Amino acid sequence: MSGRWLAWLLAVALTLALVGQTVRWRNRIAAGRLLHRVETLTLAAARRGSAPRGLLGANLEALRRAGALDPLEVGVPIARGTQHLLFGDPEAALEAYRAAAALEPRPEVYLNLGRAALAAGRTAEAQRWFALSIRLDPRLAASVPPAMQGGR
Repeated sequence: MSGRWLAWLLAVALTLALVGQTVRWRNRIAAGRLLHRVETLTLAAARRGSAPRGLLGANLEALRRAGALDPLEVGVPIARGTQHLLFGDPEAALEAYRAAAALEPRPEVYLNLGRAALAAGRTAEAQRWFALSIRLDPRLAASVPPAMQGGR
């Protein structure tokens, strides 16, 4: 009898785990769709050379929802930083890119931190971020402004 009870308990635990994983994957997919939508709208606006009124606010709200659905998706703070940088708020971009680096420190994030610091007029900080990104991935050197490559 104790074997049946244990089997039943195990079946319930596995079912609950499966439901939890299903919800987590559903949220990750929904967050990915929101992130893709933001990137698509931003690229379209960049190609046109102008953004529809309210695009930044709508994109930031979509990214807030995506971050709530999947708090570990590094693409969300990266996209948030890109939005702020494109729409002229490098300080907010720095904050978002720092959040991305805390989630997943990768060379591209440091490159973006350098771009945001440079746009904010923090050349010494920008040079440090660019140098770190190149040190981690030398292929990124081509993406660093030539004036900033001396700090390697």
